[in-house]
Amino acid sequence: MRDLQSEPVSALPRRLAGIAQPKLARLCEETAHRSGLGDLLARRYSGKGIALMFHEIHADVDGELRTGCGPAQLAHIIDTVRAAGRDIVTIEEGLRRLAEPDSRPFALLTFDDGYRDNRTNALPILERAEAPMTLFVPTGMMTRELYAWWIALREIAKTRDAVDIPPMERRFECVDLASKVALMRQVTAWIGTDNARARSLAPTFTKYGVDLPALVDFYAMDEEELKTFARHPLVRIGAHTVSHRFLSGLEDAEVAAELPANKRYLEDLLGQPVPYLAYPHGDEDACGAREARLAAQAGFEASFTTRPGHLFAAHLSHPHLLPRMDVGYAPQSASALASRLNGLHRVIAAGFVDPVATLA
Repeated sequence: MRDLQSEPVSALPRRLAGIAQPKLARLCEETAHRSGLGDLLARRYSGKGIALMFHEIHADVDGELRTGCGPAQLAHIIDTVRAAGRDIVTIEEGLRRLAEPDSRPFALLTFDDGYRDNRTNALPILERAEAPMTLFVPTGMMTRELYAWWIALREIAKTRDAVDIPPMERRFECVDLASKVALMRQVTAWIGTDNARARSLAPTFTKYGVDLPALVDFYAMDEEELKTFARHPLVRIGAHTVSHRFLSGLEDAEVAAELPANKRYLEDLLGQPVPYLAYPHGDEDACGAREARLAAQAGFEASFTTRPGHLFAAHLSHPHLLPRMDVGYAPQSASALASRLNGLHRVIAAGFVDPVATLA
């Protein structure tokens, strides 16, 4: 493996910043939480609502290299949200409350991609809590045509003690959980929002014998499961594009085709409207004003990014650039969860800027 000394001089500042920033953020969260200052510092950033993002809900979190969280963590987050005085509501109800100054604070539970464990592991927790959720589903996950490079990469890391990634000119020794998780994070960081880099891993997957359609079939619901899941009274289905690619790397025509095609597919499959969208890889480098404009043209009523922040009434003027907070990762400290729920995480991630997060 390369070390810092072998990196080009021009790459060192960014690499060092990437290493230091998460550690500094964790230190700030922990200090604020222990001192009791977190709620005070974040008061201006704590909006009427908050959209919480999950992906997989694993029975064995470490076995899946900490790419999701467990049922107990989901239950704890629901309890913590409610203890803070927030109701868990549907997206429709949340948007209505944003428009009403005297309405109660709320939280939205959103899940991305259509993983089978959302039905087997998450739904029983949601049923006991009587908590509604929205599942954002890409077409390719249901049709088994999705190039889910992150699932393939995890499979290699899980099953190998050494992995060569030729496009990176890197060899990873990954003999334990920490090094396997590090492989996942470093390759994901290298991909960034570059569709070509993600696609360049395909020969590596072939070399290691990864059957990607079979993996997707193992982890994701199929069409019949999704139809049954969508009929549950606590479940709403949202759109997540056809191919789950980085939208910023696509031409206007490709994005303009992806969004309505996914909407039509889900509406035809489920026989119900699909008014909401979540952008895959929805940070400031992956989507922005162009994607918001095309989402509106596709007929969506509101769209969610992954830009950290809470929901304010002002977001109703930018309904296709709504922030979401990622809380579905493990391990998760009490301070990390608190900073996301009270708004401090946006202060740390973006500085003391406007609390109304948008990508415009």
